[in-house]
Amino acid sequence: MESIPVAITGVCAPERHLFAERAAATLGRRLVWAYGGPRHTSSHRPQGFWAGGGDQLALFDCATDLDPLHFSGAFDTPPALVCVIDAPHMVQDLRDGSALRSDAPPGDDRGDHGARARQAAAFIESAHVIAFVNWEGVETARLAMLMALASHLNPLARIRLTRDPHEDVRAALATDTSTPVGERAGWVRMLNEEHDPHMTDRRVTTFRYEQLRPFHPERLVRALDDEIDARRWGLVLRSVGFCRLATRQGMLARWEQVGSAMWLDPLHTREAYSCIGQEIAVTGLDLHAGAVARALDDAALTDTEMDAGPEVWEQFADPLPSWPVQA
Repeated sequence: MESIPVAITGVCAPERHLFAERAAATLGRRLVWAYGGPRHTSSHRPQGFWAGGGDQLALFDCATDLDPLHFSGAFDTPPALVCVIDAPHMVQDLRDGSALRSDAPPGDDRGDHGARARQAAAFIESAHVIAFVNWEGVETARLAMLMALASHLNPLARIRLTRDPHEDVRAALATDTSTPVGERAGWVRMLNEEHDPHMTDRRVTTFRYEQLRPFHPERLVRALDDEIDARRWGLVLRSVGFCRLATRQGMLARWEQVGSAMWLDPLHTREAYSCIGQEIAVTGLDLHAGAVARALDDAALTDTEMDAGPEVWEQFADPLPSWPVQA
């Protein structure tokens, strides 16, 4: 395992750079800068990345906007991923409404509202080791909550309070990497009924929301804005899954939310029948899970609306952004 590449990720660039430099120097690995190419909302994948050369013994300092799944998939032997989290700012990072790239061209999802928060979540969810830095000044109860939150977002990751970065890298190299990076996320494991975080805290909750009926889009927007985003039932930090809108029949959408940002993107036609209704994994702090579920249930079609049928559904108000026509 010592011969596999190592990638250091994280949205806090100064902390990530310092961590990577110290780990590379101690381990005698060549430090390589890796950055990504353009990404597009329709696929959530970059066109490519440039790593400035590299080898199996390289330690990659991954740019803030690098897609970890695409990067990992570019290697014959996938790298061990270490996500560096600045402990005092973890929750703030997951609620950050800023873009990843202010100069992103139209159609590049790095320019989306909340793209930085989505990247923070993606780095956590893909990591083999999650290394907290600057944790010494964080109050003990809050630190325990942050570690549990990381464990809920990625139950397979080893959670460490960093003292020496090279020890965190060695822990990553010793970690079982057989589970594909894309299947490590807490939301995936929750939808697969395998969500088993090693660390828990009374303030951190992950639950699965299911609803067979499609959403009325206008009521869904109201539920999101007036109840969930307004934090009436606690702070929903991350929710991902699949949903259907009554006005967009025969189309399954990928639901993704982090902080105040929300994406509903259509999936390919061949995936349209892989999910009957709504299946969404929700993670948050101080959540009243039952109330969050009821708010979403209220956005689903009523008995009367269901009886009215698809021809009536098409006339419902739909304030959500339109989807591109699929080929």
